[in-house]
Amino acid sequence: MPIDPQLFLGFLFAAWVLILTPGPDMLFVIGQSLAGGVARGWAAMLGIVSGALVHVALAASGVAALIAASPSLFEALRLVGAAYLIWLGAGALRAAWRGGEALRPAAPVGAAFRQGFVTNLTNPKVILFFLAFLPQFVDPARGPAWLQMALLGPLVPLMSLPAYGLLIHGAGRAAARLNRHARWLEGVAGALFLGLGLRLLVPVRG
Repeated sequence: MPIDPQLFLGFLFAAWVLILTPGPDMLFVIGQSLAGGVARGWAAMLGIVSGALVHVALAASGVAALIAASPSLFEALRLVGAAYLIWLGAGALRAAWRGGEALRPAAPVGAAFRQGFVTNLTNPKVILFFLAFLPQFVDPARGPAWLQMALLGPLVPLMSLPAYGLLIHGAGRAAARLNRHARWLEGVAGALFLGLGLRLLVPVRG
């Protein structure tokens, strides 16, 4: 077995802590589900999963180590993520102010996928997990580190699907019941995105 059983149990615990701790990915999915219904929520989730798989590939290939060794590059990624979320939030708030049309359910789900992808790629919490925590669950004596990270990494987005699915369908049902108030839902989504972006402007400690 290429993975140490005890390290594997520790990894599962750490992964669930990551998944269940509210952060940009979770709140982004909730915001998309509120503003655009279940379809947009799942599209955003698939974008996030795709972003997580990119993180896994970077960690397994060693590129993540280069990013970890460059504080300026990590800082740049954090600022890009913050600016992107602030831009999304400002756009949603403008749409809500004008009557609300930017995040209606009829909007293409491809936009939610792309936004979820970028949000995950620039999410400091996810970056730190795959850069700092994932290598700690690798036992060099059991085989190549890249193989163990390639096996462990994809479990994180896969494990998150049930939990996020509950959030998506719960928010989607709420959006369906409040469809007459789409303008306010878009305002809530915009406030969430804007708040997340401003939060990301605060440097990550530790």
